[in-house]
Amino acid sequence: MELDHYIQSGIIESYVLGLATNIEVEELQYMRRLYPELNSEIAAVEKRMERIAFSEAVLPPVQLKDRILQRINWREEEYYDTTDYRRSSNQRQQANYNTTYINIQPKDNQYITVHKWWKLFFIAVFILSKVCLASAIYFYLKYQMQEKKLEQLAPRAEIHANPR
Repeated sequence: MELDHYIQSGIIESYVLGLATNIEVEELQYMRRLYPELNSEIAAVEKRMERIAFSEAVLPPVQLKDRILQRINWREEEYYDTTDYRRSSNQRQQANYNTTYINIQPKDNQYITVHKWWKLFFIAVFILSKVCLASAIYFYLKYQMQEKKLEQLAPRAEIHANPR
């Protein structure tokens, strides 16, 4: 009865899927030594998982195989262009017909730049933000000073208003 309960607990499924903790794996290994019929149950679970995986498999798009083979052929042609000198010049020209070269090193004076008016605009915005920050700090401190003065004057006003 203990073995049936152990099988139904789901530990075998988590072991087969690789989701079992180290403690569960050690426990399962111990139980396998005690009950050899547990090995057949593990094999059955593996076959059931495999059957489910194949029955619900999603096939890749048909064009994927052609795209992969096209890339492999392109790389082979590129490899043969650089290593196989026995090819005729006509074959090399046909292989280079589909090749696209991208220049990653800029030529003289071909850098991405920002127009000078944008630079001036950003400098002006930066300076304006600093001026706004300084004025906000100034008025905050000024307000705090006024609040302190009012707090100091308030007790005196109460004393003069209620002379007992």
